[in-house]
Amino acid sequence: MGAANGDFAGLPHVVIQWFSVCLSEGAARGRARRWRAAGAGILLLLGCLLRPVAGRAQVLVGATPFGPVFSRLRPAGADTALLLVARARRVGVSTFVQTSGARGYLRLGPRQQLRYRVGTDMIYDSRGTPPFVREDYGADVAQVFTLDAADHWQLGQQLHYDQSRANATRTGLWLGRLGYRRRLRAASPTDSLSQMQLTVLGGLATDQRNGRQDAGFAYGFDAAALYFLNGPTAAPLAVRVLGTRASLGPRTMQRLVAEAAGEQAFLPNAPLTVQGRLGYRTNRAEDYLLGSVQRIQSDTVAVQAGASYRVNEFASLRSDNSLLLPTRAFRYRRLTDGADTLQDVGYRQRELDTRQELRFARPRLQTTLSFAYRERTRAYYLDNTRRLNAPRLATVLAREQVKDITEQTTQWQGTLTWLPTPRHALGLVGTAQLLRVDAPSKDNQQTRDEAQQLLRLTWTGRWAGGFRTTLGVAGEYRQTVFIRAGLSAENYIDHLLHWEPGFTWAPGKLSVRSNYHLWVSYQVRDQAAEQARNRASRVLEQTQSISYQLRPRLLLLADYVRRENRVGQLNWARFRESPLDTSVTHDFAVGARQAWAGPRGSTSLRLGYRLLEQRNYGRAALLLDNPTGPSSNLIYLHNITRQHGPEVAVERHTTAGFHLTASVWLQWMRTFSTYQPGKGAYVGTSYSALDLARETQRLLPYFELAAEWRVGRR
Repeated sequence: MGAANGDFAGLPHVVIQWFSVCLSEGAARGRARRWRAAGAGILLLLGCLLRPVAGRAQVLVGATPFGPVFSRLRPAGADTALLLVARARRVGVSTFVQTSGARGYLRLGPRQQLRYRVGTDMIYDSRGTPPFVREDYGADVAQVFTLDAADHWQLGQQLHYDQSRANATRTGLWLGRLGYRRRLRAASPTDSLSQMQLTVLGGLATDQRNGRQDAGFAYGFDAAALYFLNGPTAAPLAVRVLGTRASLGPRTMQRLVAEAAGEQAFLPNAPLTVQGRLGYRTNRAEDYLLGSVQRIQSDTVAVQAGASYRVNEFASLRSDNSLLLPTRAFRYRRLTDGADTLQDVGYRQRELDTRQELRFARPRLQTTLSFAYRERTRAYYLDNTRRLNAPRLATVLAREQVKDITEQTTQWQGTLTWLPTPRHALGLVGTAQLLRVDAPSKDNQQTRDEAQQLLRLTWTGRWAGGFRTTLGVAGEYRQTVFIRAGLSAENYIDHLLHWEPGFTWAPGKLSVRSNYHLWVSYQVRDQAAEQARNRASRVLEQTQSISYQLRPRLLLLADYVRRENRVGQLNWARFRESPLDTSVTHDFAVGARQAWAGPRGSTSLRLGYRLLEQRNYGRAALLLDNPTGPSSNLIYLHNITRQHGPEVAVERHTTAGFHLTASVWLQWMRTFSTYQPGKGAYVGTSYSALDLARETQRLLPYFELAAEWRVGRR
């Protein structure tokens, strides 16, 4: 399902990392100065093409459904290494998290290596049945032989095991591997990086889930090449094709990935650089569902193009574009004789992204102006595998097509940074964005427009005596309009204001930091009948931190964090509000940290005291035992949770590669309520006097432990 959003970006990095080649960025020299005039035209043409979004559409081509593909051997002079990792902490009153792992490699000879990795990942809730929310175990062992002195042929095998006890699933795999690698430009004395590698995989796989035990053959291939056409300092042309298949009883898992990426620089001094990527991925995954085998077939075509053009020493243009064409099909086949009960369904999708950016930089003035557009269209379809008649098929198809949707996002953004003096900086950010959601089906009420405008001004100043001040002011306007009448009552306008002052004062041994953030929101409904749902909210966050270096290795610390959130009913016409709920959180910690350093490492110990208090203010009803009078009365209720106690933290770092961080907060936790009577009745949550008199007290040690031990030289 998610392959459309995570398949193809970052291909050169993945392939280069697979070859363990570290590259420095550079650009090849161009051919002639006459290309400069054509450069801007090429860039504008690319701006009309397709844009890649950073961080999305990445294929992990270094892994298969059966586990990691073998990476290259370690350098011949490397020593045996082992990394042990363990982490555990309490995240709630009854919830604990634990992870542990060990990984490393062994050199069994000049041409043989053994790699291994084992680990656990658990979430434990003592109130659950069963108590383990997640209980996963995994292990990988890989053995690789080099068959010749030139390091062309490699032979290896791998064992993979994965178990999830909470989900009652278990998978295992044994794979054999035969690989061949050689240089592509052996005659070139300056190119020792261009190379290709071919790998053939084959073995056995097992899969246990849903009370079934499946086993079968698994095989695959992996072919990749790097070609440094413009020298080792320029990005290479990278090509890779990866295919895997496993036959597990009635189920089949298979995958095919084909990718290519390259970059080329033009014009003298490389003022124009063009990047391109092309990829195709098909994936078939099958699982059991309601007496049938569900097949999820996903196919994705990805095209990416980008360019950067340096106009002069101060200005540059950049264009990033991408197009994704994913399709998904959900097909079902019965395991036994009988009529099909599940309907085959699928969807086709198109994702278009483009971003154009103009950047101007001078010593005291920097500006950027960018335009971004994103469009996502999804359309569902049916295969009439159940042989429905025309009226019934139309009804089922209409039910699926309710989910058809088109989203279009247009954004303009501008930034300005000005340094009037060396000690002062002024920043301005402006954003305008429009999201349009169109659902063709009349039964889908999500058709809407969302508009947003933001303007933020930030000033930073440095003064004498280690004094630094910051001030941020921002205004934001949001409007949501549902087009169809079914949700028109939800139309609203949101006005937001931000105020962010702060300062830092560090005169010698003393350091004082203080930051505030106040943001106010006024949400106003469009319809007159919905004005009772108008809301005003105010959130104030303040952070105070004081430290004093009493001695070279003794530091005194005090921290205070306060967060207050007020929500009220808003009368926009009169600009008045009535409070509804208020929550206030106080977090105060004070302590001292002592450090020791020696030839074998360093140690630090922190002792302190922490107080965390949460207060919720609201209105409720108090039930009265009064047969002749009102049954309840309005009260102003305060729910209070107070946690406090000593805190101890230890850190240890050794030159031998051992790192330990441990902390314990031994807290006394008390939960209770107080209230004040009001006037009149209240319709809402009600309590009896006995309920409000109850309180809970308990002793809870909150702990966190992280240990890492690296054995052997890296």
